[in-house]
Amino acid sequence: MSESSFSSGTLSADDITTEQRRHRLFEAADQLRLAGRGTEALHILAAEVATSRGGEPHRTLVLGRVARTVALEQPTIALTGLREALNLRLDARSRATVLALVATVAARTGHPDTDALLRDAGTAHAASGDQSSARHLALGRAARSLAHGDLPGAQAVLAALDPNSWSARADAPSIRAERILVELGLGRHPDARAAARQAPDDGDGPLTGLTALDCLRMVAVGELPEAAALAVTTLSSGSADLSREVRALLVAVIGEVRYRRGEHDDARAILRTCLAEDRWPDRTMWSPAFCVAARDPAVSTPAGLLTRVVADLHRSVRPLLPVPHFGPRLVRAAVATGDTRAARRVTELVELVSTRTPVPLWRALADQSRGLRDGDPDALRAAVDQLRTTAARPALADALLDLANNPRLRPGEARDAAHEAAALYARIGAPGDQAIADRRCADLSGTPRHRPSIDEPPGGGLDALTPAEERVAEMLAAGATKKEAARSLFVSFHTVDTQLRSIYHKLGINNRMQLVRAWERTRR
Repeated sequence: MSESSFSSGTLSADDITTEQRRHRLFEAADQLRLAGRGTEALHILAAEVATSRGGEPHRTLVLGRVARTVALEQPTIALTGLREALNLRLDARSRATVLALVATVAARTGHPDTDALLRDAGTAHAASGDQSSARHLALGRAARSLAHGDLPGAQAVLAALDPNSWSARADAPSIRAERILVELGLGRHPDARAAARQAPDDGDGPLTGLTALDCLRMVAVGELPEAAALAVTTLSSGSADLSREVRALLVAVIGEVRYRRGEHDDARAILRTCLAEDRWPDRTMWSPAFCVAARDPAVSTPAGLLTRVVADLHRSVRPLLPVPHFGPRLVRAAVATGDTRAARRVTELVELVSTRTPVPLWRALADQSRGLRDGDPDALRAAVDQLRTTAARPALADALLDLANNPRLRPGEARDAAHEAAALYARIGAPGDQAIADRRCADLSGTPRHRPSIDEPPGGGLDALTPAEERVAEMLAAGATKKEAARSLFVSFHTVDTQLRSIYHKLGINNRMQLVRAWERTRR
């Protein structure tokens, strides 16, 4: 059956059953979408709704497929297709649903017409809407709240939706995804994990959107190896249900983990897929990836990514919500390049979210952003103290390193902060960031730790130890076991064992007693 059969409405209900017709319609729409003809896919679906054939269940299911297709497309295609659908002879209830879908897409991207579109959708729903338009209107209003950093407001709107009802079957993944995004933004990571992993399969393909959000959760709490493994597996699955937005989120996750591992070339390779995207609103899907790339001047500066992402965040702060350290990272990048305007604008955005969502996580991020912008060690200390009460371990490690890098801090305090940052980076599987923190420790050490004795091998001695090895040596020399040292330093037993062998080699010793004697010499 050709797609023209649907677009012209020539297929008669006498020829096939409604269920068969719907199956072939959906198949044709999917083929068009996969061929890069998303606007046409939306047209044939909307045209079917306009025919008013098949009864109410058929209309509901086709509208659900319209919403699903919109979710899988980039914003410009979705908005074009939906606006063309409004030119068809839709009944009042279907028109209200399409208007709500338009408003939702606009709200998610921070479109300047969002408020007007939501009003139009609300008016249409009040006149003759049904449960479908009510759900999408609620999703649109929640998306607007998220764009403005009002997480409690979004949570209140979404609480009224029931993703388990039959009528909401097609929209259930979107409802669950928005709820999980709210949980992430509020710092309720265990709740977000449970929601992502307990969601049932709704029969419309894998819940890859929830998978991407779970990957972002893992990045936020420091489960980096797990996040990378799941993101790579999902991205390489070749699933037709992998939307452009989900692909963009998975790319951001993989790039973030590779940078933290110190694999910069690999990170740049995966991020190249998004650097050329410069058309708004489609580029908003790549904002999380832009936030990842902002840490790398070799990538972000030539592409002008900081300017683009800051401009888009002023339309919608949504990309900052699931991964807390993205906001301070942008401020850090702006300060490093001397872009005081960008540093001020991002700090104001983080403070805005903190005002509208007054939870410890966002208060800490606001303090950290302000501390980076102003070079204020007190603000950075406050950020560290508040982040200790959250599960956002990468954000805490970054804040500790920011504190250690503050020139107004006493050397001893700065060195302690760098040591703790390095230990946290080691715990979450970020050896690249750990190396940066270790170098800061070494820079802050200043003077040699001791004078080499004639018994030490040439080029050896405690001066040859890395900061991480020095921490292990100090604990073991003080009587701690390898297990105790691993637990205290937030690393694995294997890591401590490997570092101990390196310590023995560098010091030219063979046992713990010799290590104790070598360490005691540094205290004389």
